[in-house]
Amino acid sequence: MSYNLKCGAGRADITPALGTLLYGYPRKRPAETVGDNLYATAVMLTSDNGCALMITCDNCAMNPTLAGELRAIAGKAADINPEFVTISCTHTHSGPNTSIKSGWGEIDYEYIETVLKKGIKEASEKAKANLVPAVMGVAETESQVGINRREIRENGEIILGQNPWGIRDPRMTVVSFKDTDGKIIANMIHYGCHGTACGGGLQITRDWAGVMVDMLETETGAITGFWNSFEGDQGPRLPNGRTTGDYNCVKHLGAMAGFDAINAFKSIKDWKDAPVRVINDTIRIPYDPIATKEEAEKKLSALGTLEEIESNKSLVNEYIHWNNVIAEHKAHDEDGKPYSTHFEFNQNITTIGNVAFCPAPFEVFAEIGLRIRAASPYAYTLNLCNTHGSNAYLPTKNDIPSGGYEVWHFLLALRTIYPLPRNMDDWWVQENLRILRK
Repeated sequence: MSYNLKCGAGRADITPALGTLLYGYPRKRPAETVGDNLYATAVMLTSDNGCALMITCDNCAMNPTLAGELRAIAGKAADINPEFVTISCTHTHSGPNTSIKSGWGEIDYEYIETVLKKGIKEASEKAKANLVPAVMGVAETESQVGINRREIRENGEIILGQNPWGIRDPRMTVVSFKDTDGKIIANMIHYGCHGTACGGGLQITRDWAGVMVDMLETETGAITGFWNSFEGDQGPRLPNGRTTGDYNCVKHLGAMAGFDAINAFKSIKDWKDAPVRVINDTIRIPYDPIATKEEAEKKLSALGTLEEIESNKSLVNEYIHWNNVIAEHKAHDEDGKPYSTHFEFNQNITTIGNVAFCPAPFEVFAEIGLRIRAASPYAYTLNLCNTHGSNAYLPTKNDIPSGGYEVWHFLLALRTIYPLPRNMDDWWVQENLRILRK
């Protein structure tokens, strides 16, 4: 059966200026050099069944409002409905702040307006202009680039480090497209791991994933992008035993990942025509009750002034959170704004033949992705983190009692104000499987 698959790829440089504060760590890191440039990479796919535009940006994360604006820009540029646009972040921690005001600094609005939005438009226009008839191939391999990062100290404390017996998903998937003459058009690499190998550096960089992308691009001669999987508890396997290093770590780990990606590409056996579909639905998950105004004021009072705690990122984040809770109660009491009852996410799952890309606006723990993949009706279910925005971490209910950095973020509801249910993992699995089974 013929589906008339077409594929086009485009790219734009979205590297910020030197001096930009790099986003992702408590201390201020003004960029002193460019290790490697940042990009927005777009892959457009059409068939008789539908169309989709998949975009990945070399940013750490973005807030949902910005993600919506960028989807609208991309949709207009590619002349498709924004609901058919998927926009993800690779999660490098060595780029500008496009997410939220936090202990990591202010949102870089100038960068967003003068660089990022223009880059999204340019990459999308190029992807549409480059559409040609295509066939798709897909293959998997295992990679040791990532490791569970929830290290357990002898007293039971969870820290950011390396946990060699922790749950992880070692699968790396390469989805590739070639034209009727056999020339590769585009490659999409999917794997789950934090982009923190250069966490201690002052370089602008795509981190380890950038080296990997460049290697497969050189091998195939085609535009290549990285789509990060569920990396909430997955860090780079660095020789120092930690989750952060320097630019040398980027090069070494990226080379490992690059060889893995090339091996996956070379193992593709079948190239096929395939239908493209985007399944749109709404995920609704009930919030737990919001903290009372009195509770928030008590917590805020105990923290002290912002000036007193400004050097502690965690305390600054708490300060912002409790102020937001108080503001929510004020809006309810004075303006009649109704309290929110559910977390809602307009899900759009893109399917190309037997491959399904399943977005999540969180940094999700790997086990949750494994559960979705195991029960999905698709041969390849590629979960995407930090997609259509980011609402911090999504741990499993079994990890919550152990605590740790990610759990603290989740329980404090830093991005949503309203606390998500502790069995959010079950909700997320069941809701996405419901949509996948459509």
